Amino acid sequence: MNDSDHPYKRLFSHPEMIADLIKGFLDPRLAADCDFTRLERCNGSYVTDDLREREDDIIWRIGYGDRTLILYLLIEFQSRPDHSMPVRVMSYMALLWQDLIRTRVIVPSDSLPGIIPIVLYNGEQPWSVPCDIKETILMPDPVSLFIPSVPCLLIDELRLSVHHLMEVRNLAACLFGLEQSSGPMELFKLGENLNRWMETDPDLESMRRDFSLYFESTLKRDEEKTITNPFLGGNMLAERVNKWIAEYKAEGKAEGIVEGKAKGKAEGIAEGIQAGKQEERASLLKRMKKAGLSIADIAHITGLPEDEIRHYI
Repeated sequence: MNDSDHPYKRLFSHPEMIADLIKGFLDPRLAADCDFTRLERCNGSYVTDDLREREDDIIWRIGYGDRTLILYLLIEFQSRPDHSMPVRVMSYMALLWQDLIRTRVIVPSDSLPGIIPIVLYNGEQPWSVPCDIKETILMPDPVSLFIPSVPCLLIDELRLSVHHLMEVRNLAACLFGLEQSSGPMELFKLGENLNRWMETDPDLESMRRDFSLYFESTLKRDEEKTITNPFLGGNMLAERVNKWIAEYKAEGKAEGIVEGKAKGKAEGIAEGIQAGKQEERASLLKRMKKAGLSIADIAHITGLPEDEIRHYI
């Protein structure tokens, strides 16, 4: 599965998300000394063939003082605890160091760069797996000094207290808050607030689209209730409707939509659709539905009654 097939992974492929994960959920003293301008994703550069096959893994490098700190994040979107995690964490760390040596990023005589293994878990069932491999190894006391200790940081997303971080617009906390939402109304409200803030920052446009993909693929889980995607609102929705109108104008099929009303405004769209011929109106409404808009969304944009929209599509 590549990045484009995994909306959850895509969210953690943005440096802003990783920076906020560090700031909000690791030791504040670490974040204080990190140079986030040197935050760099390392996949494809410093990953062994074995690790490259682990397509859910994300590896970042970040400047820390005069050294380089490697953050290794396991992002697997698991629905239940994985009892092989302690062994996997230990083996992946060793493989990463091995590849750094093989690719001559470091030399064997130098100190190894630090790796922080982080497990992001969003399953309903509480995590029950030890977070350090030493807790899983049975060894007699006389040779207990050979038991390795490789702890990992477990971020149990559904059981975190994140509201204080959401108030300061921490992106990782906002994602976890969406996952914790108790129902459709809370989910939409949280998403709407996040979308409204992200709209004001052009640098977050790509991430906002990835939040929309994640909403549609995962968060929109109640099939019995129509949950409007809050990340399709505002400029994003207007741009999409503008594109449809432009296509129809180019084909000579949008006589009812005048040039001055092609800016995505709801009243202009509604008047244009209502003034058009029945077949043109039906075709445009069907296209909006096919693009993923709900009946409620279409009604809000066009001003047409929901019953009439259902009749056309």
